[in-house]
Amino acid sequence: MKTTTFKNILIAISFISLLSCASTIDKVVVNAISAPDSDIKVNHLLMPMPNDPHMAMTAIMPPKDGDQERADSLARVIKKNITKYKDIEVAKSDGYEFFPPEPPADMNIVHLVNRKFSAKENKKFNSEKPGSILYERDGNGWKLIGAMITAPVDASEKEMNERAPLSVTQWHLHKNVCVPKPIWDGEQWKKTFPDGSPVYGPTSKVTTASECSKYQGRFLPVVFGWMTHAYVFVDNPDDVWNQMYGHTSSEHDMHGDHQKHENH
Repeated sequence: MKTTTFKNILIAISFISLLSCASTIDKVVVNAISAPDSDIKVNHLLMPMPNDPHMAMTAIMPPKDGDQERADSLARVIKKNITKYKDIEVAKSDGYEFFPPEPPADMNIVHLVNRKFSAKENKKFNSEKPGSILYERDGNGWKLIGAMITAPVDASEKEMNERAPLSVTQWHLHKNVCVPKPIWDGEQWKKTFPDGSPVYGPTSKVTTASECSKYQGRFLPVVFGWMTHAYVFVDNPDDVWNQMYGHTSSEHDMHGDHQKHENH
């Protein structure tokens, strides 16, 4: 997730414009998108990620009977239900919006989010109305490639596995993020270290609450919830559940895609 996502968090949460107190708005936004580490119930599934302290990812679990068939069926259903969104204007007319609203030029895969559908995914993923659909940059336009499946931060192993098999796909979570106070302060988001790297956001070298406080920031232990992507329109069937699709080979190695969970 790019820093730009957090820069535009105010736009993404429509109701906060009704509030007048800056500190209240800040708390509303933070409470809406973040959670404490203690909410994570599946720590036993997570693999070490020493090269990316801003990411938590489940390892590929041992397969169980029917897992692959269930994942294949889910992918087929999602593909059927979102085919109409190959025309991005149809997606927009159904309430999907770019997130971030203005994708930077180096962002090749973007989310279009339907806030209404997304809010309901805490309880159940609806393949007919996914909260987020995925597009890949295609020349001057965008090509539909799939949808995102989500689960709440405090989802159990069973709940996550029921939504998308843990033996077929990897779920990921964004964490340890330092943001400005207030979170929508555009000038604060522009702050960089002498080497040009950002002070705030999920690509910052700041990874602890104590470090974050030095820069007058607010530390978010966990941001948003569990996510996994179903790339149902990619050419290579092996990439349908490949969570590093569209990333560089170095990122692929960093995240340890398809690493087995040896202690489960």
